[in-house]
Amino acid sequence: MEILEYFLKYALPLILAYFVNLLINKYISKERLRGKIHLVFLRGILIAAIWGLAFFTVAGYIPVFKNAWKTFAGSSALIAAIFGLAAQSTLSNVFAGIAISAAKSRPFDIGDRIKIDNIDPGYVENITLRHTVIKTYQNEIIYVPNSTVGSATIINYTQEQSFSFPIVVSVAYGTDMQKAMDIIADVVESHPTHHGLRPTVLCKSCDDSGVTLRVLVETRDFKDNPKACSDCLVEIMKRFAQEGIEIPYNKLVLINSEEK
Repeated sequence: MEILEYFLKYALPLILAYFVNLLINKYISKERLRGKIHLVFLRGILIAAIWGLAFFTVAGYIPVFKNAWKTFAGSSALIAAIFGLAAQSTLSNVFAGIAISAAKSRPFDIGDRIKIDNIDPGYVENITLRHTVIKTYQNEIIYVPNSTVGSATIINYTQEQSFSFPIVVSVAYGTDMQKAMDIIADVVESHPTHHGLRPTVLCKSCDDSGVTLRVLVETRDFKDNPKACSDCLVEIMKRFAQEGIEIPYNKLVLINSEEK
């Protein structure tokens, strides 16, 4: 009976907390909550509360802690001040996380690609009570404190329905500009991942060696955009070569002084 009593008092609350959190992580996973950052953050608070309740329940049966609670209760103001100073950084991260996840106009959701100040852009993998988890293209995992995220300038690349990035191509003076512009527009529009209307090609600048043309490559998914820009540049060079359109480049002319 004594073993059963110890089990019920000290082991059972922790075991129950473990299995409840296991079920929460299984059925309310971040994959299922993708795009619902407020629910992901609330899940973290719920898990922390369950573990906290289990540990406090166990501590209540330990005589040393039982007497300590009475002392703590008598000096609650002092204890609150001590814990407040000790956990100032942690609490600021928690409150910042609540503010980020609870706002109607949230700056990002799980799965969005964002850039936080000078930190490398990446996809939001998770948000915990303490930090926001970002995964970059190089598979680097960056843990950014929520307090930093809350006060940072955030660029969200995926909240819009499409993403665009400019590519520039130079052509030599004397080129049929309309023909060159039509070729660039045709190449971009015919790319398999192109999204939207026919692109508009603009004259960006008139430089020393040629005229620089600029066009936006628009794709529905950001992940497709870098390859689409690369494919378009390669195809534009091929089409220019077929049509006899020169792409200017610096040339080095060597003169043999002995021949003079």
